[in-house]
Amino acid sequence: MQFEYQNNNLTLKILDTSHIDKIIDFYTSNRCYFDPYEADKPDNFYTREFITNLVDAEYNSFMHRKHARYYLFCDLFPDKIIGSVSFSNINKSMSSCIIGYKIDRQLWNQGYGRKMLTMALKAVVNDLHMHRIEAYIHPKNLYSLKLCRSLGFISEGTAYAYARINDRWEDHLRYVYISQT
Repeated sequence: MQFEYQNNNLTLKILDTSHIDKIIDFYTSNRCYFDPYEADKPDNFYTREFITNLVDAEYNSFMHRKHARYYLFCDLFPDKIIGSVSFSNINKSMSSCIIGYKIDRQLWNQGYGRKMLTMALKAVVNDLHMHRIEAYIHPKNLYSLKLCRSLGFISEGTAYAYARINDRWEDHLRYVYISQT
């Protein structure tokens, strides 16, 4: 995969720790919107030290083709991260991975999620030859469910007690995108 993809006024980029302030701002300004749907984080997650270590680890994982987290930028907001999409558990022999994504709350329902995922899915299918991309979505995350269905993800049922959220094991709905190539 490449470090950067562009389409019209959007750019997906792999970032390193030189962008740490933008990354911290993205996570902290959206914390109350992302946390209800994500696995519990360590108490020190929102600290500079933790996020710096996380970004460094993700960058190294990208270099080894094990994980990729792209951050979304738009020409209209050039100095602000407006989304992220990640591909984890990249398994070359099975041509599969797991996708996770988020859009800045201020930009929900404006088409950025659809554009970001369209770009990202094309990249992971064409460049990494992924055939099967799984998404695990909290049942109350209606925006995410609507988005993945509209992009051709199909339901595979429920992943019971999939993630620990707010000290409770929560079920997630499992969706999969199957590449046609």
